Amino acid sequence: MKYRPLPVPAAASVERALFLLGRDNVDEDQAARDLAEQGIGDELARRLLLWLPEAFAMTLVAHSELGVVLPCSFTARDGNGHLHALPLECEPVFAEGLRRARLMYQQGPRAAFKAICERSSSLNAIDNALKAGADLQGATLSGPELLDIPAETYLQA
Repeated sequence: MKYRPLPVPAAASVERALFLLGRDNVDEDQAARDLAEQGIGDELARRLLLWLPEAFAMTLVAHSELGVVLPCSFTARDGNGHLHALPLECEPVFAEGLRRARLMYQQGPRAAFKAICERSSSLNAIDNALKAGADLQGATLSGPELLDIPAETYLQA
């Protein structure tokens, strides 16, 4: 399977999304509207709002002592409803998010790092498992299943 190369998002787009995601008083709809007002297209805005929290959460999990194995792929459905497993490296927002997360984890601000992580579905799943008393040592975290971003975003025609 061949993947469509996606452009790396502009630094200003990533910075704006991180600023919004790092604020407790901004919900996803407000963030999407703000990004649109900044001239960031709908597709990129959705990818920024989804992938940045996932990258931050995976950075946090990697630095934890939970012993969780991080995913290498994610899933998305195509227009025909078929589920595709896709490698994380085909999403440049995720790669940039990891870079920014590592930097923020080391240098702060910690409050923004925490706020961004708390928006992650992966971290939410881990939190729920821990609250239920699960031992996650050696467990493999599944990559996110995209609901609002079609597989065609990543697949080469």
